[in-house]
Amino acid sequence: MTAVIIGNSSFGAQPPPFGQLTNSAVAALHRANAAILRLQQAVEAAASGYTGAPGTEYEGPTTNFGVVPDPDNPGQRGQDYAYAIGVLQEQWTSFWAAASQAIETIDNGATLPG
Repeated sequence: MTAVIIGNSSFGAQPPPFGQLTNSAVAALHRANAAILRLQQAVEAAASGYTGAPGTEYEGPTTNFGVVPDPDNPGQRGQDYAYAIGVLQEQWTSFWAAASQAIETIDNGATLPG
């Protein structure tokens, strides 16, 4: 596919609303991709070498994650959080691989990595 240029500038009284929406959506997809990858890296880094109860590395106000712990089951909500981030990252990776060519086609170049 070749790149499709979508204008954000005004051709009349207002910029084209679906052009702006397309450009905003593509930018949001790139931001989501970066955020999901960063979250997965942070979860992995927090777990690396952690010697406490599994999941507690994500729980409490003194962590970078702030997961509210279950007082009766320390670590459970943290484990649930790490699992959810892992599933999200796995599914996102599949989506991103399948959709990246289409995303690049409608990306005006402002949000392309590199």
